Amino acid sequence: MRRKERGAVAILVALSLVALIGFVGLALDLGKLYVVKSELQNSADSCALAAARDITGATIDLSVAEAAGITAGHYNYAYFQNAPVQLAVESDVLFTDSLNNAFLPKSAVSSPSTIKYVKCNTSLTNIPNWFMQVLSMLPGVTMANAAVSAFAVATISPAQTTCAIPVFVCKAGTDVSPPVAGLSYTKGQWISSKAGSPPGYGPGNFGWAALDGSNNAVSIRNELTGNYCNLPATGSSIGSPGNKITDSGAWNTRFGIYANPYHQADGTPDFTGYTYTSTNWPSLSNAYSDFVTKRSTFTAYQGDAAAGLSTAGSATGTVYTAGADRRLALAPEVDCSQLLSGHSAPILVWDCVLMLDPMEKGGSAGPVHLEYEGKSTDASVPCATHGVPGNSNSAGPLVPVLVQ
Repeated sequence: MRRKERGAVAILVALSLVALIGFVGLALDLGKLYVVKSELQNSADSCALAAARDITGATIDLSVAEAAGITAGHYNYAYFQNAPVQLAVESDVLFTDSLNNAFLPKSAVSSPSTIKYVKCNTSLTNIPNWFMQVLSMLPGVTMANAAVSAFAVATISPAQTTCAIPVFVCKAGTDVSPPVAGLSYTKGQWISSKAGSPPGYGPGNFGWAALDGSNNAVSIRNELTGNYCNLPATGSSIGSPGNKITDSGAWNTRFGIYANPYHQADGTPDFTGYTYTSTNWPSLSNAYSDFVTKRSTFTAYQGDAAAGLSTAGSATGTVYTAGADRRLALAPEVDCSQLLSGHSAPILVWDCVLMLDPMEKGGSAGPVHLEYEGKSTDASVPCATHGVPGNSNSAGPLVPVLVQ
């Protein structure tokens, strides 16, 4: 009888050990699957972001987006970096025009130009169990190999941008209906301010406008000496083109030029104060590349005589090493004919501009200039903070961003 009992105890102990090993294995194998899941998620994220980058433009070729996504996904490995992740054409990269609609393979998309979202699916099957397979020794238990999958959805969204200066740029080109921004401005073109009466505004000019909606000189001055980054959305209206010339001192702080009552503590300068005028830059265009060179060496303002100006301010070379990106900025482009007739006009687009020259004392001796560097939605413009998604009001170039 005791021998039979000893045999029963042995069986119970053996079964208990199997169960114990199985539960320990459960924790270890689930941990392994979690790692594989994370690796597959990295691949799906890479695929979706790469594919989304190519769903922009007048003509969208979904084959290009699919190929970009698959290539990026293949660069990732799973199962502890031992197995390359495989994505299949027509089934693992899918497209839709809305998150409320089904994702489709590229061959089933009837209007590629409407596509807004990309979904990538990744998976790894037949993953062997390390320890849980011991549970197969229990009666009625069969432990199959595991499978793991992941997915990611991406779209394109405006990036963050530099801050804005309180001016409006008149729409370029001849008047058309509906208004179209940027008809004839080219990168490197100079745009002049107008100091006289409002009827003088037109293509090739810019004027003053507070971006907080107040349209008063104090707001303009504060937005020049500070940083105005809460950009009004495209379509928002900005105000009157009245003769609201800001005081020269506020504008000039961005060049590291300070006249009473301004000091460096009142307005951070740019990394360079080097100025571009007809005196030292007779081509009157394409100063940006030279500006980049001057900024890299903290080149100081060359002085009133060399610039052909009378700022009545002073600058020292030491202010620029403590500077910031202050002369590359965004400016709203509007239809100035509408602004003149109605005292307000909607923002058509945000332009990237370079502040070229300081203002002469009193602000009325002559115009100051901006150099047009392109629309803010152009990925090549220097104003954009590339790759950093912004909010719905951002005006930067379209960049891929994960949404799921």
